[in-house]
Amino acid sequence: MTRRLNGACHCGAQRFAAPAPETVTRCGCSICSKRGDLVAYYPPEEVELDLTRASLAAYQWGDRMMTFHHCQTCGCSVFSDAPAWTTDEGEDRPARLILNARLFDDFHLEAVPVRNLNRRND
Repeated sequence: MTRRLNGACHCGAQRFAAPAPETVTRCGCSICSKRGDLVAYYPPEEVELDLTRASLAAYQWGDRMMTFHHCQTCGCSVFSDAPAWTTDEGEDRPARLILNARLFDDFHLEAVPVRNLNRRND
């Protein structure tokens, strides 16, 4: 059975719970490299979000295929969400929630492999 972890932004206003990730990803696209997140990808049904909507901000850019959420109180990037979509090649991609794995409590990031994606020039 996979261990579930809790996570929260620095001030605690935005909280979540999800299975411990087996890997994390360092994305090199323009926004992810500036945010500095290490992320873990999940089907939406595997994540419990406990959010304070009054202090949660959303940002979209480019093709608007993802929404990036951060806490307005402490500034932590918390999660991103992406709807299901089909690639130009006809491959179906499922909806997903992308959590900032740096916010997990009692989880050592160095214990899992880091996958590097360079999407800055995509």
